Amino acid sequence: MISPEWNGMACPALKNFFLYAGLGELGHKPALLVGVSAGLGGAYPIAELRTSSYKNSRIMYLPEQLIIRNVESMLNSEKPSDENDSRIRARADWALQILGQYEAALRTVRPAIEHPPEFSTGM
Repeated sequence: MISPEWNGMACPALKNFFLYAGLGELGHKPALLVGVSAGLGGAYPIAELRTSSYKNSRIMYLPEQLIIRNVESMLNSEKPSDENDSRIRARADWALQILGQYEAALRTVRPAIEHPPEFSTGM
């Protein structure tokens, strides 16, 4: 789930997506949060999505996350441009491997869970 930073928060289009996508589309599916910022930010959108987007959709955010800061100078070519670019590439590869492991583990969980309509929006 990639969220560009929009005035220090998750972009409105992504927040709106969570109003429409629910349990059927996202329930018990793993997601890796990725914050993207043109500057040194990127953490606030991740915190906002962790706080407010999972409740009704039951999306399963990994405990790991990526924050790509100074995005204009990252991931632009086949080879890393500097130490920061190299580090974010290695962390992205590692986080995607973890995402794959969560997906494999949750593949058997999803069909085994029934959600009664009276519990569709949590407590």
